[in-house]
Amino acid sequence: MPPGQYARPPITEAVIEFRFDPAISPDAMARFVSDVKGQYPTSEQGYDVTVELTQVAGAEPIAKPKQELAGYKLTGRDETDLVLLANDRLATVRIAPYCGWEQFLETTKNNYALLKKISGYRKIIRVATRYINRIDIPISGKDSSGAAMPYNTTDYLLLEPHIPENLPRINSFTSKFIGPVPEIDGKLLVNASNIPSPIIDHVSLLLDMDLFKDQNIPQKDDDLWRLLADFRIQKNILFEAFITDKARELFDRA
Repeated sequence: MPPGQYARPPITEAVIEFRFDPAISPDAMARFVSDVKGQYPTSEQGYDVTVELTQVAGAEPIAKPKQELAGYKLTGRDETDLVLLANDRLATVRIAPYCGWEQFLETTKNNYALLKKISGYRKIIRVATRYINRIDIPISGKDSSGAAMPYNTTDYLLLEPHIPENLPRINSFTSKFIGPVPEIDGKLLVNASNIPSPIIDHVSLLLDMDLFKDQNIPQKDDDLWRLLADFRIQKNILFEAFITDKARELFDRA
């Protein structure tokens, strides 16, 4: 199997997001929701709630809540495909099992084309791909308290805080950093941590990679898709740089 192509990819969630200026109108959002109802039959509205205080002389302040539509969460029939739509952004989301880049990108293109047709041209001010990966590690045994035996995070993930030698082990960790990715004139935001595993007799590590660009963004469709192809290449290179051969063995198990 070619490097980076796995029998059991660790992706739990994939996102391609565009942010726009000027804002998308509520009417345009509602029409988009209506037009994709066949693919995304479940629609949930989100609201921003603010409170206005009116002060009248000699009386207690009067609080008046104000509710405004913030956006929609649209869910496909099998609950693995989602769309997050707000007045300043459109995100196409795929929940595990991952369908592969080509299918995911095609869905993104269709959603973007429809929104553009309905709302008209909006300048793209940020584009991002976010991949949330979960590395599930079989435990080698349990100690007398029933906890999983210690394991070395760096056996699987090349991200772990350095600790003093007189501290024999850590029970949990979280690492977060952001750095430049010159190849796309963008940045990478990484969150890594250990998390509770949903699988019995396993421990899990999280690798959350948010690759984004918020300047010099191409506005023509063909140029935008070429940029996302470059995003994919860089995302794969960076992911492979963060993991070890021991992790790759887990992904290749049938």
